[in-house]
Amino acid sequence: MRVLDLLEVAELGLRVLHGGPAELARTVSGACTVDLLEPGRYVEPEQLVLTGLVWRRDPADSETFLAAAAAAGASAVAAGEGLLGTVPDDVVQAAARHGL
Repeated sequence: MRVLDLLEVAELGLRVLHGGPAELARTVSGACTVDLLEPGRYVEPEQLVLTGLVWRRDPADSETFLAAAAAAGASAVAAGEGLLGTVPDDVVQAAARHGL
């Protein structure tokens, strides 16, 4: 399955905050739900990382989380809006820096 395939499932309610054709074409082989600041040890290559942003205490935390997810080989990150009401810009910017 590709990231783009997940976006086409309307019931999931996903939307793209960053990423172009190359990122949307990435393979997703599974998913990992994690809300630890440094998720790397739980993320496997080609996984979609699902997070509720519980780890985010300040904007600098976004760099830590997204860098660790990227280093572990995540294909993409899906962030919930329930806790903060929206996905903060610093999360989107860190995702862009790390190609997620």
